[in-house]
Amino acid sequence: MEAPPGGWPKAATDLKKGRQLGRGYFGEVFECKRKSDLEGDSWAVKKVPIAIIQQHNLSEQMDREIAILRSLRHKHIVELHFDFRDSTHIYLGMQFAQGGGMFDKLSKQGKFSYEQSAQYFYETCDALEYIHNLPEKIVHRDIKPENILLDKEGHVKLADFGWSNIMDNATLRVTFCGTPDYLAPEMIRGEGHNETLDMWCMGVLLYEMTVGKSPFGASTQEQTCRLILQVDLRFPATYDADAQDVVRSLCKLKPEQRLTAGKAKAHAFCKKFYKVAAQAGAAEEEEDPNRPSIVVRRLKRDKNLLEGEMMQILQAKSATEQDLLRVSDELEKAHNQLRREQKAKEKAETDAAKLKEREAQQQTEIAELKRQIEAFTADLAARKS
Repeated sequence: MEAPPGGWPKAATDLKKGRQLGRGYFGEVFECKRKSDLEGDSWAVKKVPIAIIQQHNLSEQMDREIAILRSLRHKHIVELHFDFRDSTHIYLGMQFAQGGGMFDKLSKQGKFSYEQSAQYFYETCDALEYIHNLPEKIVHRDIKPENILLDKEGHVKLADFGWSNIMDNATLRVTFCGTPDYLAPEMIRGEGHNETLDMWCMGVLLYEMTVGKSPFGASTQEQTCRLILQVDLRFPATYDADAQDVVRSLCKLKPEQRLTAGKAKAHAFCKKFYKVAAQAGAAEEEEDPNRPSIVVRRLKRDKNLLEGEMMQILQAKSATEQDLLRVSDELEKAHNQLRREQKAKEKAETDAAKLKEREAQQQTEIAELKRQIEAFTADLAARKS
């Protein structure tokens, strides 16, 4: 997108803040306009406190997200138009998605029709096919309704690349991240992952869009992880056969067996329920992954994108929970030992009381014997005299 007259905003003072679009632990998002052009375009401006970024050692992750967003140009991915920072905050000026978020839409509708789901599924896969086939491959790693926005025509805009990372073809990332219901088996097992992780999430997403609930949702995270590792998929009796097939083809325990984004777009489910996919025909399914499309080839990746591992938030949380369980176990053992010692003390006190009582009784008996001896002695002396 070309810069507006006067260029992109460079400071918070250039912006007129409007309604709040979202709020999270790491910042807020507002609809903003340029103060000098209130009739112009709106932007979704993410305002992130630098103190929180530094507190959680997320400076590299923040820089990585900015670098990734700067480099991406795709019709189904939210564009970053500008970014700047002051002494207290980082500001990201992103394309404003007038259609709102998929999560809110899904919450209101309960579930989507197969036609609506196929469109969203196809367009999200289109965005993933693009980032998975870049010269410097990118894995989103947090596909879920909360991170999928819609433009004014209702088309997908994939957002929130905060968990994304750049990968070379030989690398498996081991960072543990993502939403529990959308965790892939390899993340739970800590085996590392690649772009096939996103495709597992697409299977979960399609199920959630068409059924209205998570395929692996449970009352506890432990139970959710157990269902994921078992790939315990259960479908309504009236569920479409092609929809079921694509979900099963994506939610495979072995990552290498999952459909690629391109093959998912060419699946019979998309062709049946989404006109654009039907028009694309079977050619997409035969596309050579070693010869990416012109849209991909025309872009040259920024070679200076920052490398490094993300902060392992969920992994740290898991470790903390294990520490708490260990401390609780140690406390229980200490309480049991204390109870045993208390019982031993009470027994000792009871035994001591009995001994003291016995001692007093013996003292009384000794005194009585002594009196009897003295009386006998006195009587004997009287008789002699």
